[in-house]
Amino acid sequence: MLLSVDIVLPCYNPNSNWHNALIDFYAITKDLYSLNFIIVNDGSTNANVENHIHYLQQQNIPLQYLSYEKNKGKGYALRQGVSASSAYFIVYTDIDFPFTNKSTIGVIEALLNEEADVIAGYRNQNYYQKSMSTYRRLLSKAFRFFISRVLKMKITDTQCGLKGFNQKGKVKFLETTINRYLFDFEFIYACGRDKRTKINSVPVELKENIVFSKIKLKNFIQETINLVMILLFKKG
Repeated sequence: MLLSVDIVLPCYNPNSNWHNALIDFYAITKDLYSLNFIIVNDGSTNANVENHIHYLQQQNIPLQYLSYEKNKGKGYALRQGVSASSAYFIVYTDIDFPFTNKSTIGVIEALLNEEADVIAGYRNQNYYQKSMSTYRRLLSKAFRFFISRVLKMKITDTQCGLKGFNQKGKVKFLETTINRYLFDFEFIYACGRDKRTKINSVPVELKENIVFSKIKLKNFIQETINLVMILLFKKG
């Protein structure tokens, strides 16, 4: 019997070919796992999302589709998808599957082998930062320095958009409150502080020609304030 895995995919105005990456991943894994894709439309304003959902359903791709009108952020969207999951193992990544299929399978296999309750993808810093703008590269380096040197966290690439967890990890994920950029950090930070939750990382690679989304400074500042409040509260 194939093991059941739900893959949660937040979706906000994706490129026009996003569904092809999903079909490609399903084609090479459908005989390995019992997969279900949970796609969460986070207030997209273009029409290609629902058109492609209909196409995927016609291709008999196993999926659940959740949608709401107002964009609320990736963290919020993922919590909706994770809440809707009924599988024991859950993986989340971006709608266009920016990581190589080998990388995503590596996260799934680490979960199935019970290496940890939470598996976080770890990107080679020098490799993936070549695709970033100077502004985003500086933010990433500063944030990793803060995580490793100040907070002394084991997992330093908290922002990698490929993670997986079992039911224990699901509980921790649904306790997060940040809606946008720093929800990943909040999740990994909470898991690291809980001695009952085992967390591990596996190396992952991005596909070629991946374009990173822009970070809105206003939103980033607000999320940082929220993060500081969370850190103060947790330490208190």
